[in-house]
Amino acid sequence: MMISNIPILFIMSLSLKRNKFLQLFQTVNNNKIKYRGPLILRIYGLLNELELSNENRYILCNFIDQNSEKFNLKKDIYEINSDVTLNQLFLFAYSKARTNNLIPNLYSEYVNSVNAISQKIDTSAKSS
Repeated sequence: MMISNIPILFIMSLSLKRNKFLQLFQTVNNNKIKYRGPLILRIYGLLNELELSNENRYILCNFIDQNSEKFNLKKDIYEINSDVTLNQLFLFAYSKARTNNLIPNLYSEYVNSVNAISQKIDTSAKSS
């Protein structure tokens, strides 16, 4: 009896995660958002919750790489990113974004990535 419930629970879990992601997608596409910092933190947390930490790491590395001269990085972020935790990477990117007035850029990086992930989810759902 437990074995037959596993696929149902798995499907329900995927459905719940997809609904959370779609809810987030609708939120980030609102262009009239005034305070982006808390929303960046929410997106970061939700991507981790949805087991998309690799995507989160890629978003942060991409943002840091684009602004590496402003952040005075001596080494390539893609080479050193595995030496730090995802939380450390996020804190570095977020604090540098705040001090360099780049919160809108970090937000855009997340929005563009959420849009891409959403399209990928839709394509996967249609093909199955």
